[in-house]
Amino acid sequence: MIGHELTHGFDDQGRRYDGQGNLRDWWTDADGKAFDERATCVADQYSSYTVAGDTHINGRLTLGENTADNGGLRLALMAYLAGPGATMKEQIDGFTPEQRLFLGWAQQWCENMRPETERVQAASNPHAPAKYRVNGPVSNMPEFQKAFSCKADAPMVRQSACRVW
Repeated sequence: MIGHELTHGFDDQGRRYDGQGNLRDWWTDADGKAFDERATCVADQYSSYTVAGDTHINGRLTLGENTADNGGLRLALMAYLAGPGATMKEQIDGFTPEQRLFLGWAQQWCENMRPETERVQAASNPHAPAKYRVNGPVSNMPEFQKAFSCKADAPMVRQSACRVW
């Protein structure tokens, strides 16, 4: 979650505030254009997800949170691999350390929601439903594919993975 919050400083909203908290887009035009191109991939990915069988998530509405989820999980993995966990390969309950990192990410988003609530949330909440806060980021990470030995055509492996940061 710390990585998620840090990433907000560099998402579609955070980029509009300078180091003193003033409303000022401090990015160069080239940086802004590159971000927008990468962010479009994320927005399109999440807009393709449906809830309650028939309602699409608004990938533009949820873009900041989706960018932060993707960046936050990537930062968590980088921090893990930079520490002693990178050399500790002990399995616990049959899971490798990398698998446990991804499982921990997934477990924090456990929820049940009624279809009516899912539809309202998809139309109005800047956070994607929990299922996609898990599946979206991990499907963009080749490290997840490797950790769980997913085949290239597995549902949790995106052929055109999105990466903003």
